[in-house]
Amino acid sequence: MNDANKLLLNIIEDRFRRFQKSYSIVTTDFLDMTQGSLAEPFVRSHQQEGAFMFGGYEDAERRMVVFSPDYLTLSDGSSVSNLAELSQYFDENPEDSPISILDVTIKQKGVTLKHSDYLGSLLSLGIKREKTGDIMVRSDGAQIFVASEIADYLAENYFKAGRVPLEARVKPLSELVRAEANIEVLRVSIPSPRLDNAISAAFNISRKSAVEAINRGIVFVDNVENKKPDYTLKGGEKLVLRGKGKAIYKGINGTSKKGKLYAEFDRYI
Repeated sequence: MNDANKLLLNIIEDRFRRFQKSYSIVTTDFLDMTQGSLAEPFVRSHQQEGAFMFGGYEDAERRMVVFSPDYLTLSDGSSVSNLAELSQYFDENPEDSPISILDVTIKQKGVTLKHSDYLGSLLSLGIKREKTGDIMVRSDGAQIFVASEIADYLAENYFKAGRVPLEARVKPLSELVRAEANIEVLRVSIPSPRLDNAISAAFNISRKSAVEAINRGIVFVDNVENKKPDYTLKGGEKLVLRGKGKAIYKGINGTSKKGKLYAEFDRYI
């Protein structure tokens, strides 16, 4: 394990000790998918003690480790015991949420911005990447997940991306607007439901390139880094190839007369 990974685990353990002492909500910064994979075993082993991975919405790629005390309750009086309920708690109690939405609107007609435009302009304000989560781009702006501690600062100071004027407002997680995803349905033949075969088929790369990507640690299955080319998929897994996008492996659906397997994918485009 390299020094950066050791440092991350030490930070998580330190936050957990702080949580045990204060018995209040304690979090890390946003973790990328590789860091999240490293954190997952610790979170799983401490889930009964209130440890969760949370990025502001279901399927978030950048997530915090959140330690939540067992006295948190929902509006119906029930206790928070799983991730869905924790998300509901933050919807109902936005003042406690460690994550807020920075809702950004482009103030110039006929202009669109990309993910990299928003990220670059945010970082130019001196914001560290780990203080920002996923960026959900729409035609007239974006919703950006940010650490609540810096949300008001950004709302006051984030008014342009390059030369493009912007307006930014802080919104609670309950006001997330989920854009309808553009999905391409793929049905392709694969030798077997191994991870390398699925990555090759879903992202239209050679099997050799798929194996190389898996070995480099840039392939994730259900948000967890997977370095096993021969890992067998069961169906329903979310596959991410960093730099190429994501797809849902829906499973094997049919066999040709020559014995080839046909796999189905929902590829996000």
